[in-house]
Amino acid sequence: MRITSWIAPATLVAAISTSAIAMDDQAIYWRFDGRAEKRLTSVAPATDWATSAWIGDDSTKLRLQNSGVVDDSGHIDNEGGTKGIDSRLFYSRLISDFWDAKAGVQFTVFNQGITRSGFIAGVEGLAPYGIHVDAVLGVSQTGVVSARLEATYDVVLTQKLIAQPFVEAMLASQDDPAIQLGSGLARYELGLRLRYEIVKEVAPYVGVSFEQFTGNTANFVAAGGGPTSNLRALLGMKVWF
Repeated sequence: MRITSWIAPATLVAAISTSAIAMDDQAIYWRFDGRAEKRLTSVAPATDWATSAWIGDDSTKLRLQNSGVVDDSGHIDNEGGTKGIDSRLFYSRLISDFWDAKAGVQFTVFNQGITRSGFIAGVEGLAPYGIHVDAVLGVSQTGVVSARLEATYDVVLTQKLIAQPFVEAMLASQDDPAIQLGSGLARYELGLRLRYEIVKEVAPYVGVSFEQFTGNTANFVAAGGGPTSNLRALLGMKVWF
C-alpha cells in the first residue's frame, strides 16, 4: 500500500507536467514591430516606414507586413520600382532553430496609382554571428521574377546604445518600365542606424544611408528626372510590443 501511495502522486505529477507542456506548446502569441523615419536629403526628402505583425505559436505564424516611402510632396516614391507602398501576407513555419520558411501574397501601389500583385516565398532568420537575414523571391502578374535581400546586425555599444548596420538589394528578371524597374541588379542601399533604447520597446535613432540604382533601373530613374544615387541622413523611431 505504501508503494501504491507513492506511485499515484508521482504519476499524477507527471501527467500534470505533460499536460502543461502540451498546453505551452499550443500557446498563441503575437508581436508588432514598427519603424518610421525621415530621410533627409537636399534632392528628394521623404518619409519611410516599415511595420510587421505576427500571430502564432513557436512553429507556425501568420505574418502581415507593410512598408512604403512617400516624398515631401505626398507622392509615392517608387524607388526605381523596388518599393512603393507594399503589403504582404505570409504563412511561415519553423524549419530549424533559427530559421523560418514563408510563403504568401504581395500587393504594391506605386506612383500614379499603378499596382502590382503576385506570389512571394522566402526564408527569414539568424545567420552566423547574429546577422538577421530576410530573403524573398517573388513573381508579379506581369511575369517579372524578383529577388530581395535585407540584412541587419545589432552591435551593442552600451546597455542603451545600439548600432545597426544594414543592407538592402533587389534584382529583377526583366524590365517593367511603368514602375521604372529594370532587369538585373536594380538597387542596393547600405546604411547605419544608431538607436538609443529609452526602454526596450521604444528607441529613437539617427543614421545615414547610401542608395544606388544600377543598370536599366538607373536609366529609367534618370529619364524620369530622378537622381540615380542618394546620400541621406536618417531620423526615426523604432517600437515593438
